[in-house]
Amino acid sequence: MTFDITWNRPMNPHSHRLSILAALLTLALVGCDRQASAPSSPVAPADGAAGSSPASARPDSPSPASSVPAQAAAMNNEIPQGFSSYASESIGDNKQCVAGAASDEDGMNQRPVAYLAQASGKPIWTRTLDLPADTYQSRATHCLRQGDALYVLLQSDTQPEQSLSQTLLRVVKLNLADGAVQAGGDVVVPGAQGAYSALAEEGAKHLRWDNGNVVVSGQYFQLDAPDQRRDFSTTLKPDLGP
Repeated sequence: MTFDITWNRPMNPHSHRLSILAALLTLALVGCDRQASAPSSPVAPADGAAGSSPASARPDSPSPASSVPAQAAAMNNEIPQGFSSYASESIGDNKQCVAGAASDEDGMNQRPVAYLAQASGKPIWTRTLDLPADTYQSRATHCLRQGDALYVLLQSDTQPEQSLSQTLLRVVKLNLADGAVQAGGDVVVPGAQGAYSALAEEGAKHLRWDNGNVVVSGQYFQLDAPDQRRDFSTTLKPDLGP
């Protein structure tokens, strides 16, 4: 901006000084006005946030609802089709443990099933158990409660041909609250050699708790001498180690 200041001669010295002061004051006021109207410099963002928009405005920011974990799937309390019960044991607290097997449409290939039920028989949860290794079918035949765990005895067949098949025993430990499998252990029959089959008859005495351990008892025979049956009893630790 250019200011044209004209002085008429002769001029009173006092008026001369006033004119100069007025001009300087005008320049100062114009400078202040320019400074006030100039755009302010941008404020530097915080470290690591340069060029970023607020988290609430980002399209990829998780919403509060997405941070809530998904609800756990509800426990299955439906008894599978083709189920047959092999044992039903009262375990206290107005509950019972039911052990059995579910067969396919042809009545073959049993899968072991255990479930916890109210005293009325209404299932609280059911659990279809995995087949033990090297077996083609299996059934749950005994059930035992100890503390917050259920111990279920499985009797499994290795082949469809009965004369060639071995029946092997295994105990599975389940969580009493939801039926989750916690551990499993094979029953080693003392004195059995080579190919043999083992059998635990009905009755709670064949799967019992004794002196802090799980006891399995029954009979076994060698496949080449099926008529020569021998009694056995074996012990597993609570974690189902030998």
